[in-house]
Amino acid sequence: MRKLRTIIAMLLALSLIVVGCSSKKNKSESNTEEKSSYKIGVVTGEGGAKDKSFNQANVEAIQAWAKANGAKDPVVVESKNQSDLAANLQNASKVSDIISLAGYEFEKELPKVAEQYKDKKFMYVDTFVDAPNIASLIFKEQEAGYLAGYAAALQSKTGKVGFIGGTKIPPVERFGIGFVQGAKAAKSDIKIMYNYSGTFSDTNKGKTLAATMYDSGADVIFVAAGNTGNGVISEAKERGNLDMSKDGEIKHWVVGVDKDQYEEGIFKGKDKNGKEYQKSVILTSAVKNIEVAVTKILNEIKENKFEKGEHIFGIKENGVGLPKENPNLSDDNKTKIDKAIEELKSGKVEVVGTGDELKAKGSVTNLEGEL
Repeated sequence: MRKLRTIIAMLLALSLIVVGCSSKKNKSESNTEEKSSYKIGVVTGEGGAKDKSFNQANVEAIQAWAKANGAKDPVVVESKNQSDLAANLQNASKVSDIISLAGYEFEKELPKVAEQYKDKKFMYVDTFVDAPNIASLIFKEQEAGYLAGYAAALQSKTGKVGFIGGTKIPPVERFGIGFVQGAKAAKSDIKIMYNYSGTFSDTNKGKTLAATMYDSGADVIFVAAGNTGNGVISEAKERGNLDMSKDGEIKHWVVGVDKDQYEEGIFKGKDKNGKEYQKSVILTSAVKNIEVAVTKILNEIKENKFEKGEHIFGIKENGVGLPKENPNLSDDNKTKIDKAIEELKSGKVEVVGTGDELKAKGSVTNLEGEL
């Protein structure tokens, strides 16, 4: 009898272990299912997912969050031209719970789609649209532009720098106007060439505009123009090879935009002494930390704390700035730029974001082009 009781007790204990393991397994499966239940769609502007700039930064930020949170791989829908935008936004909204899109191109279409898909959440980078299911992620590009201008002016040996924007939309204007203010803060007598290409997708035009600026004496160009900017970088790399073979140093620089573009600026060759080199024409980059913004909103959605409306990201919020590593900046210039960063964070320096605001502060001297 005692032996029988022992056997029964062992069987009961074993059954409890099995039930416990089963319960843990089911709970684990439930958590996994909860983590991976989000279906995220990313719709790019006409620059595409590999523009090495704005759209690519948005796509990579979404992919990073999805991987870290066990969500399904995002569906990336690329727009090759303006005519693709409406259909792509519709298609992504049909199959996704959360839709992320970037750029002014969607401003007219998004309100209609958001109204149609009221049960979906939309993250709209760079443009404000007022709707209960849209979070608008707005950056203070003028602060990043200010630092870009500050660095460009400090680096310039010719006393002339340039800005090339895509089209005059608010984010690009903020970059450009910030650039002017930063350059003037670093060197009040700096000359500035200011131009819009009228496109975000024409690399040849970017190359041509850059050549004109370089030939006119500018030795640092800040470009905020998507794929058009890759043409600017290409022109600088060609001139960089000539600079290295002739003088042994880079004399034509680019300030990148949206993400750290140092890698995009790398070129190789042999200098005048036949020694091999690998350099980058990217002086620094005016970075928009899209990952910081996207992560914040996605976490809020995950925690059922979604808030519509504007979400502002400036230098205080780590939303904009320069890359952590800037190999082409001298230590002396880094120290000066760090001081400029602290002045922005403290509020000692305030940067306006439009040409009209800048003109209201007083005339801008030594400027070629229209703000």
